[in-house]
Amino acid sequence: MRHAVERMVEGYDAADPERASTLALREEWMNGGHATQARIVGGYGGLIEFLAAECRRLGVVIHFGCVVSAIEEAGGAVAVRSASGDVQSCGRVILTAPLPLLREIALPAAVRAKAAAADDIGFGSVIKILLRFARPWWRERREELADMIFLLSDETIPVWWTRYPDQHAVLTGWFGGPRTAALSHLDPQGLVDAGLDSLAAIFNRPREDLARDLLASAAANWAHDRFARGAYSWATPRSRAAQTILARADGPVLFSGEALYRGRDMGTVEAALASGLETAGMILRG
Repeated sequence: MRHAVERMVEGYDAADPERASTLALREEWMNGGHATQARIVGGYGGLIEFLAAECRRLGVVIHFGCVVSAIEEAGGAVAVRSASGDVQSCGRVILTAPLPLLREIALPAAVRAKAAAADDIGFGSVIKILLRFARPWWRERREELADMIFLLSDETIPVWWTRYPDQHAVLTGWFGGPRTAALSHLDPQGLVDAGLDSLAAIFNRPREDLARDLLASAAANWAHDRFARGAYSWATPRSRAAQTILARADGPVLFSGEALYRGRDMGTVEAALASGLETAGMILRG
């Protein structure tokens, strides 16, 4: 049971079992955290496009290709400086960058001291592999897998899920937690190969058969993405206190994002949206 729990903590929550909060995991798991899969039809791109369109309709200007290198305070004003040298002046700044990136942005001393609390919030690494096959061979091979959603194993790529109830012949591989460091040397094709090897072992099928049925593939190690440095956050025993510190509206620089959400769905898109609404409301009320 200990082994199964540890693999679930790593495989589903992308967390380090040595640091994760047992109480937070219990709350998540006992409240239907793994019961359903909810997806936006057509993918998350539709959500991004909707939000961007609404922002522009309200007069928001979105700057692309501007890597923020520093946030500065002077004379009661705030300036956001990009790596290209561009500077934007404003009254408030909301920092929503993934937690590892907070260390790469120069911040005023008081803000830097506040940002240090983020070290008490876990942030997981994830490798994700998508494989599209000519047919859903796992359903054809074993009748009891016709409605398979989520699969855990002890293979190199241990976690897999389907598109069920959609009938697309797509399997998504997932490897999360600190053990992903062992595969940090692999490029996307190497990750795809590792995924095929794992599926072949799990289902006791020749790897060549799976490779022959493979129509398309993609893989990403999110720890290698310079604008992410990982996947999403998870709770440690000290995370709630850290979230309280980071969520304080005690200056012109505010923090927001899924890592600051204090509900049970920390680490989700819903958490990011809820945190953003809370922070926006805080500014409007102030």
